[in-house]
Amino acid sequence: MGRSRAVDLLKLALALMVVGIHASPLAGLGNTARLISAEGLFRLGVPVFLLFNGYYLQGAIAAGRGWHFVKRAALLYAIWMVIYIPVAWPIWSNAPWRQKFFTLVIGYWHLWYLSGFALAAAVAVLLAHWSAARLAVLAGATLGAGLAVFYGMSLGLIFPDPDLFMDPLLPHRNALFVCVPFLLMGLLIRRLDLAARLPRGAVLALAGVGVLLVMAESLVLGNFAPIGVSHDTMLSLGLAAPLLAIAALQWPGAVTDRTLGDYASGIYFLHVAFCAYSYRYTDLPSPVIYVIAVAGAVAGTWAIRRAGLERRLL
Repeated sequence: MGRSRAVDLLKLALALMVVGIHASPLAGLGNTARLISAEGLFRLGVPVFLLFNGYYLQGAIAAGRGWHFVKRAALLYAIWMVIYIPVAWPIWSNAPWRQKFFTLVIGYWHLWYLSGFALAAAVAVLLAHWSAARLAVLAGATLGAGLAVFYGMSLGLIFPDPDLFMDPLLPHRNALFVCVPFLLMGLLIRRLDLAARLPRGAVLALAGVGVLLVMAESLVLGNFAPIGVSHDTMLSLGLAAPLLAIAALQWPGAVTDRTLGDYASGIYFLHVAFCAYSYRYTDLPSPVIYVIAVAGAVAGTWAIRRAGLERRLL
């Protein structure tokens, strides 16, 4: 059967969007462009990646390999943390002990995704015997709690302790409020076979509406919320992300190799190194840093594949 071409292409597009979060290429066009792109559309990247993780995790659970999946995620996190030591060390070496601890456990910059994914996958495997209804309630409850914290912060009603919650561990963006709900959604999409049961046309139309709502919600928050909070946890993401994932799963066509998927993963994992060094040692504008980050990550992924290390690192 091969791999879904649409899924791999969507993952590649989302990886490029994640680069855009860290090196906003449209920021020079003004605040509205930044809100629509880096703080809006591009925020779909992490939730949809997590949905696909959950979808494939359900297959591993059904095959009796759920814990193997969890160990694989934890090993990836450990490997990439080691790889990023040279990048993180100039900041990490002078940081207070608490920040060092958080960086080690949660992950440097974008690697919070891997640590959160490993934890959420472990939760899903432990609760695999639960009914679909109970898992859906858990997904809704954790997502809802994250939204409450996000909107509470944005409206100036919640003021988290900055010494306890520091980047990348943010009150509204963490394993519990982002990774658990979206990973469980992906798991339920496969368990309930929603890609086969839902009408493709309606899913695609609603996914388009969801994407527009993501950009609209970001604009509203950016212009009217009194406190600026990164838009990782928006209500519209809970609608748009699963619909996009289902639409991709429904789209016909397959590829026989993992090239597209490897480049999607490679761009996600590698781009931050180029962003970090560019911001640290140059005054280049963000569009140029974006191009450098993408080109560097593509070249790095090519080198990983050339060395035959893709199955270990990607």
